[in-house]
Amino acid sequence: MAYKGMTQLSTKDLWTIPNIITYFRMLCVPAFVVLMALGGVWSNIYYFYGALGVFFVASGSDLIDGYIARKYNMCSGVGMIFDPLADKLMHVSVLMCLALCTGLTPLGRDTLAEYSDPNLHWYVHYAFVIAILLKELALISMAPIAMKKKAKVEANMLGKVGSFTVSVGVIMAFFHPYVKFADWGILAWGICIGWASALSYLKDVIVQARLVSKAIKDGTYIEGETGRDIQNRIAAEKAKQREEELIRENEEAAAKAEAEKDKVEE
Repeated sequence: MAYKGMTQLSTKDLWTIPNIITYFRMLCVPAFVVLMALGGVWSNIYYFYGALGVFFVASGSDLIDGYIARKYNMCSGVGMIFDPLADKLMHVSVLMCLALCTGLTPLGRDTLAEYSDPNLHWYVHYAFVIAILLKELALISMAPIAMKKKAKVEANMLGKVGSFTVSVGVIMAFFHPYVKFADWGILAWGICIGWASALSYLKDVIVQARLVSKAIKDGTYIEGETGRDIQNRIAAEKAKQREEELIRENEEAAAKAEAEKDKVEE
């Protein structure tokens, strides 16, 4: 499947099934925020659980649109923009609501009344929100730089693990009065993994940017190539060289064996 970058945006891709599902996920964000706000102001935990249901629906739609896009080759530049945007909007909204709609409303004081410290009237402390926002801002700032430097940065396993860990912590945070800060520990670990992933992205962008610059300087750059394409091309060239070396070594070994055989016969 061909790589579709940000420059390959097309209006015909706006209404593909995966993108429609993505728009639905974006619409889940205000619905979630409203339910969380009502639950906090009215001190009604059932609104919180209703918001959790919206979160599960949005998360499920993310899996569905990704599956459809890959299976039916519907990946597009539009999807590359809006799909991660929808994910980030939902994740940030969830964390901010879990913080503000408990720490600043009657719900937090009512459900966490056993704690004497008012700073503990948060299902998710605002420090976690700040850490997530800073990471997302770093990644957003990195995106135009990566495009300008012709770097193709793909999702890595570290980022996926970090995102999954944060999601687990977020779900547990809805039951914060019962899990006794285990959710905060998982959130902290997930955020640390997320920051490690962001640093890995930065390193990848730098490596690819250097490869592109070197290829342009050497005159070996092919128009339209990304840094990842150059990495793959170099790897293929090295593999070919290694294969040729092995063939040559086998031929030399065969010739040597034949020479030794002739010598013995003489």
